[in-house]
Amino acid sequence: MVERCGFAYTEPRPVAEAAAEAAWKRLDQKCMPPRAMGLLERIAVRIAAIQGTAAPQLTNPTVFIAAGDHGVMAHNVSFSPQAITWQHSINMAKGGGMCGLFARKYSMPLCVFDVGVNHDFAPEDGVINCKVAYGTEDMASVAAMSDEQCLKAMEWGRIKVAELAASGCNCIIFGEMGIGNTTPASAITMAVLRQPVEKCVGSGTGMGPKALEHKRQIVKQAVELHTQGRECSAVELMARLGGYELAFMMGGMLEAAGQGMVILLDGFIVTAAALLANMLDDRLSSYLLACHVSNEPGHSLQLASLGLEPLLRAGLCLGEGSGAIVAWPLIKASVDILNEMNSYDEGCLDNATEALQQAKAQDETLKFS
Repeated sequence: MVERCGFAYTEPRPVAEAAAEAAWKRLDQKCMPPRAMGLLERIAVRIAAIQGTAAPQLTNPTVFIAAGDHGVMAHNVSFSPQAITWQHSINMAKGGGMCGLFARKYSMPLCVFDVGVNHDFAPEDGVINCKVAYGTEDMASVAAMSDEQCLKAMEWGRIKVAELAASGCNCIIFGEMGIGNTTPASAITMAVLRQPVEKCVGSGTGMGPKALEHKRQIVKQAVELHTQGRECSAVELMARLGGYELAFMMGGMLEAAGQGMVILLDGFIVTAAALLANMLDDRLSSYLLACHVSNEPGHSLQLASLGLEPLLRAGLCLGEGSGAIVAWPLIKASVDILNEMNSYDEGCLDNATEALQQAKAQDETLKFS
């Protein structure tokens, strides 16, 4: 275990570059021109490096959705009723919604965690109790959480991920549910990346120009209140600007990296949690795969900061882990190429890769009639 900023988690090991090199060599022997499958090959090699083997396997992929409410909703930063947080948490736990649909289609277990919802769930609702509080405070006027509350939410994420890893899962999708949570995600992005508010705040669920400008002013006010004239740690930024579901994901991601798990990133809000987790321990980014880039303007900035290349550019902006779940077949396909596609030798073909490499080396001397 390693402890940073009061949070203890399993220490991540460096990813295995030797396994990545071996994976590239395996891909070069497949029955296709080199790099013909583009990003899918790069994903396969990244997974090989995470697992330390040129023949990686993705076992028991699981969806973790953390839910929480936000005091900043007092400023009408979203037009959706806050009650949707608890209502949709139950819906997802029972297999509803987009994430429930595709998790079911791909036979993925889906778990919904109440970390900070302003509601008391009944056992039959299927929502797992990790409650720290009944929502955050208004981050535009006070800290969203105390440091102790933030660390407790992070610890819940760590515990649940450790339990999942012990069950045999080595691939995790994080999702979230929390009406208004693009606002704390925007504030975190602005504070970490030091970008103008216009580049970090989008329209969320479809705001018009006046409402969007209002939301930007609230985010700017919160960031200035909590960061101006001081340097903040990753935990302090999460406590002041974040949410319980984001803190859960932050702690869960750090533990997932320590457990050697492949972490499939969803959209803007999940990636905001990843930004702070990586700020706490920059080894995290090596364990992340960006499944898509959303319509939120700050998402591409987040991914660039983490050095990640998104798999899908499909205009997805639902959240809830849905984009990562939809990308799963392509993630699985990348590993299947590495493990199951036949080689030139197995297919009894001349090795086109070697011929191409020789041709490139001799390009300047080639003559064509």
